[in-house]
Amino acid sequence: MFYVVSATHKAEMAQERLRLQEAFAAYLHDPTHHPDVTIHHGGQTLSESDRSVTGFVLVLEAPSIEVATAFVAGSPYAEAGTFAESDVHPWNWLTGRPG
Repeated sequence: MFYVVSATHKAEMAQERLRLQEAFAAYLHDPTHHPDVTIHHGGQTLSESDRSVTGFVLVLEAPSIEVATAFVAGSPYAEAGTFAESDVHPWNWLTGRPG
């Protein structure tokens, strides 16, 4: 099943987010960290005023919402407490779907 992950970072954690950015990218790109999760699409969300990073959105495939939620919770950002909020929702991918 597909899931959409939306996360917003705490503004006061900007330096910590920057410090962890490379580790987070490695986490996303190394499937040994998440063998049951496939990331199909993703990117950073930006503020309108100065285009600074405010969070991210991912589209992923996982066997259950529990696996998808555990994937988010195991990320370097989540473990460091940079999220103001994060949500995982089942998603019915209608357009641009792979395969």
